[in-house]
Amino acid sequence: MTVSRTPSPSLGDALALHNEGRNDEAERAYREILRREPRNPDAWHLLGVLQSERGDHDSGIASIRTALSIRDALEYHLNLGSSLLDAGRADEALDALMAALRLGPDRADIHFRLANLFRRQRRPNEGVAAYRQAIALQPGFVEALNNLGSLFLEVGQTEAAVAAFTEAIQAAPANADSHCNLGYALDLQDRLGEAAAAYRVALTFRPDFALAWSNLGNTLKGQGHLEQAIAAYRSALAHHPDFPMAHSNVLMAQHYVPECGNADFLAAARDWAELRGDAPLAEPPVRDDCSRPLRIGYVSSDFNSHPVGYFLESVLRAHDRKAVTAFGYANNGRTDDVTESLRAAADGWRPIVGMDDTAVAELIRRDGIDILVDLSGHTGNNRLTLFARRPAPVQASWLGYFGTTGLPAMDWIIADRHVLPPEDERFFTERVWRLPDSYLCFTPPAEDVAVGPLPALGGGPVTLGAFHNRAKITRPTVALWAQVLAALPQARLLLKSREFGDYGVRQALRDQFAAHGIAPNRLRMEGKTPRADYFRSHNGIDIALSPTPFGGGTTTAESLWMGVPVVTLRGDRWAGRIGVSFLETLGLADRLVADSPADYVAKTAALVGDLDSLAALRGGLRERMRRSPLCDAPAFARSLEEAFRSMWEGRTHAP
Repeated sequence: MTVSRTPSPSLGDALALHNEGRNDEAERAYREILRREPRNPDAWHLLGVLQSERGDHDSGIASIRTALSIRDALEYHLNLGSSLLDAGRADEALDALMAALRLGPDRADIHFRLANLFRRQRRPNEGVAAYRQAIALQPGFVEALNNLGSLFLEVGQTEAAVAAFTEAIQAAPANADSHCNLGYALDLQDRLGEAAAAYRVALTFRPDFALAWSNLGNTLKGQGHLEQAIAAYRSALAHHPDFPMAHSNVLMAQHYVPECGNADFLAAARDWAELRGDAPLAEPPVRDDCSRPLRIGYVSSDFNSHPVGYFLESVLRAHDRKAVTAFGYANNGRTDDVTESLRAAADGWRPIVGMDDTAVAELIRRDGIDILVDLSGHTGNNRLTLFARRPAPVQASWLGYFGTTGLPAMDWIIADRHVLPPEDERFFTERVWRLPDSYLCFTPPAEDVAVGPLPALGGGPVTLGAFHNRAKITRPTVALWAQVLAALPQARLLLKSREFGDYGVRQALRDQFAAHGIAPNRLRMEGKTPRADYFRSHNGIDIALSPTPFGGGTTTAESLWMGVPVVTLRGDRWAGRIGVSFLETLGLADRLVADSPADYVAKTAALVGDLDSLAALRGGLRERMRRSPLCDAPAFARSLEEAFRSMWEGRTHAP
């Protein structure tokens, strides 16, 4: 009598099952082989790879290390490095990759993996060297060239980044990623027309490339083409509906569009939140009522030379450590002196770039954060999807945005009575907490630039100034400023922002003003300059003009600091009232805040008509600002801490 037996699996059989995704069968096959051959290193290695792929990193690492104890093989070290990296054990992963490199010093892929690890560890010099070695060993290594360019961008070397992306395109002209990366680098160099062209080339090769559509939208917004920008964002969403940042870009762009209003912002934010509704909401930890310092977590992508960094800096330093313990969760890839100042002022600092929401939520839980504060809203690189998971018992939005997040898990939004009057509360899903004065606190700049005399007293024409990004200079703004220039025929207008470094942007705006009868020689446009020079530029203007419907914010505060009064039109939205908040707090609203376009022109003309009074205002503005609540960081911090304590204690009504 013959008994039929199932043949024992071979390593090839097990690997075939593994490659087909039949993981349970593959694991049984690997274990059957190891039962027969306990010291089969390939079986141990492949079992470890399978375990790591399934998320069981500890078992996978142990299995691969067993393989290495039997045979010292390059691929084993490589896969051990990958498993360790997936487990968050970067230092051990580096040891594994270095061991692989000793066995294969001429392997470009090993140098490439090392470079990626150095980049993750924020060791840019070593990362650049490793990428260059990978490219030297494998000329035309497109992925290495793209990653090298991205690393250059992270450290602010845009010229080197452009060169790397260009080389990648030369190696593979149809590679859409390379063209998209080049577009991003060109945008950072304020070469907006070239950037838009690069994105369009990327889309020629990959029409469904959602990131390229979204980035193209950002560049179009920078050029002032708001409707085209929103159309590009919507194209990104059409190809990739689950793309939160493209959706946030739509929300952000709407604040610039005169035809959009508060109801549109609310509807779009609710749509965003509904699409994120599948994010698991964690049960917040049990609250306690003790009087210990509250643990506050600030989350932002802009902990650097950015309005968020500038307005947060003095407040973070002024926090009473008996009231709060402050943590920063930094999602910004770019760091600078402002980053270091914020880091020094915080009690805890957590870089979260590249970490997924689950990992960051767990980190916040481990830190015991009581109140998590979003400083980004729907601005770039926000982490609102993290807030959807509710990693903290209380969550609030403040400082970096000017509308509702739409997120049910966002409990509060921090505002003031000027930017968010009671009748507008219906456009917010959050409860509103109003601070007593302005909701912002200005940090006097590190750049020590003195206020100069009023330029117009020198005998030249009056110089008006507007240092706003191009997207704010909408059609209604051009029409309004053209009325001002028509009423003041000897006046000139200086426009200054990074986008004006692009010739096409300058020419398009000249054409818009010409359509209103304003000659090109009455406009001067300047691109971005170092921050100290930016402040010195204020000494060349007599009066600053705020745009509409998205008014000046940081630029208004900086102009006032430099002694330049800012004429502002009271807007129909938060973004149109930030300057109003500053001027009301300074007691200057009667002179500088207009309630209609005609009033705006009249108030500007009145300032020009009394230069002695204008000079006196200029001479006292900085001290007026310094002594006001706008620069009283300790008092502002106490108000913010009181807000946090009341939120924590569960107050059921807003002040």
